Amino acid sequence: MQNSKRLLWFLSIAQFFVMQVWFNYSSIIPVIEEEWNLTSSESGFILAFFHIGYVLAVIFYSFLISTYNPKYSFIFGAFLAGVSGLAFAFWADGFWSAIMFRTLSGIGVAGIYVPGMKMVAELFPPEKRGRALGIYVGSLVVGSGSSLLISALLIDAVGWQGVILITSFLSITAALLILPLQIPSSIKLRGQTLTVDKIKGVFKKNNLLINAGYTGHCWELYAMWSWIGPFLVFYFINKGYDQQVAFQLGNTTGALIIIIGGMATYIGGRLSDQFGRGKTASLFLLISIACTLSIGWLTFVPIFVMIIIAVIYGFTIVADSPIYNTAITEVTDPELLGIALGIQSVIGFSATIFAPLFFGILLDQFNWGIAFTVIGILTLFAPFCMFVLSKHQQNSKETHLI
Repeated sequence: MQNSKRLLWFLSIAQFFVMQVWFNYSSIIPVIEEEWNLTSSESGFILAFFHIGYVLAVIFYSFLISTYNPKYSFIFGAFLAGVSGLAFAFWADGFWSAIMFRTLSGIGVAGIYVPGMKMVAELFPPEKRGRALGIYVGSLVVGSGSSLLISALLIDAVGWQGVILITSFLSITAALLILPLQIPSSIKLRGQTLTVDKIKGVFKKNNLLINAGYTGHCWELYAMWSWIGPFLVFYFINKGYDQQVAFQLGNTTGALIIIIGGMATYIGGRLSDQFGRGKTASLFLLISIACTLSIGWLTFVPIFVMIIIAVIYGFTIVADSPIYNTAITEVTDPELLGIALGIQSVIGFSATIFAPLFFGILLDQFNWGIAFTVIGILTLFAPFCMFVLSKHQQNSKETHLI
């Protein structure tokens, strides 16, 4: 168990470094839009193509290769995400070059998340898996928020290119961190060949309900994460701060709101171990959706009120993240675990392609209130699916006892 914990923390720290790349573009959107004369819709397209690269690569990593070592997948992905980020800093000069380099970054990040999640799931027994995956997912959350924090702290000194360079070097550091690690023999290093029977095995009712809930979760989460920094910059400008100060305050606040989710994922995973996956996920979903429906309309409220709402928002919107991953491991045959996690990731992250883009289009056409509200309304199916899941599992247990 000690070696399992050690590997978990190494994977989590490495993922923290790589996740600096995920939102380093979001952190510089207000500056880039002005410098390159981009619209919010064009920024949304750039965000979307990162997720397109991610989803396409997950299909490859999870399904289309029959043999791979997840350690080397992790290393390759971290290195590619870092190098493409360096290329963005040196050579991106507009919409099309940004799309190209961000797509490559998405392909790189895909190489770490699912293989790492598969390793963590196989390292820990079911009764400890929720909190272990909570730590692993938490490193994703804290890493993602840190890219906004780095931007807020350093952009005046190093410019947006410097912010991208620093965050990208951290991703390359992650590849070097994982390189000397020994993977325990208990972890299966052979992938699964995709067949019709195996596809059927991971599309049972419980799997579908979990993945539908996860899709709604990803839709809401990545719309919020991608745009919360720019929204808070707008909020502080609306409060009378000049653009430079508002940029620092908005991105710092946005970063802290995302980073607090690192604690939330651990708490959410642990609560789901105790109270059940479906019920716990439903509770967090309902609270976060209430925040999504309201926050865009609240630009008039005092700063302390906005911060309280935003902290609750940042906590609840991500607290359920590890629950879906853990739940899918419990309803899937062990030999199909890699495929099940891959399918879940593809389905869920497909929503992240469209959510930031759709948000940007709504923002161009309407305002922050409309953009957030529409995202929240379209998320309402997720708690319904998780509620049905909890009822279905409860009925199954009762039937089993008869």
